[in-house]
Amino acid sequence: MIAGAGPLSERVMIRLGRGFVGLLVRLFTKMKITGMENIPPGGNILFLSNHISALDVLVIPWAIYLKYPEELLRQAGKEELFDIPVVGWILSKWRGFPIKRGGADRKSIRMIEEYIKEGKVILYPEGTRSRDGRLMRGNRMVGRIVRNTTPTVVPVSIKGTDRVIPVGKTIPRPGTRVELRFGAPMDLSDEFAIANTKEASQKIIDRVMTAIGELQNGRIPETLEKKGVPGE
Repeated sequence: MIAGAGPLSERVMIRLGRGFVGLLVRLFTKMKITGMENIPPGGNILFLSNHISALDVLVIPWAIYLKYPEELLRQAGKEELFDIPVVGWILSKWRGFPIKRGGADRKSIRMIEEYIKEGKVILYPEGTRSRDGRLMRGNRMVGRIVRNTTPTVVPVSIKGTDRVIPVGKTIPRPGTRVELRFGAPMDLSDEFAIANTKEASQKIIDRVMTAIGELQNGRIPETLEKKGVPGE
């Protein structure tokens, strides 16, 4: 079976895309991946990652496919990503789905929740790329999606993809160090038990962003550093 369920043509394109991204990784990066043992099999699994480059949407699913090439994997991306040459094409062929700038509507949220229940999904809770590489505040709506679906949550940290093609450049820089870390699945049972939806959603996303920050050499999200728990 090639790249999980779905039409044969779709599965073939996923396999070809994996090979292409793998070639790019070998040619232009010094890639280090850790924590592959933390990626569980099966569905109802949500990967939540920081976001620093358009290349993240290629590198992260490529790494997951290395371990589980036959499983169903989807990821969200801003509409603008689908317009980028090569990146947008691969993203669409890799079962990516666009999210409008400014946040997902109810229909999109229900779609994301259904995707999580049936397979693996990658989301970027900051909602946009970090311009300086610093971890930003997570969107509470992502916390609500987690609460509604109670998936296995795997925090992810990626570093270095923003230097592969620096701002203002069009040609990749060979030999760029890229580090991808998959953290241990999170125990969010205490947060799931909170009755108030708003409070639970905020605590969930705070926990997730802290976990991502810890993967990035112990750095804690700025809003948590300054305020303990972000407000509205």
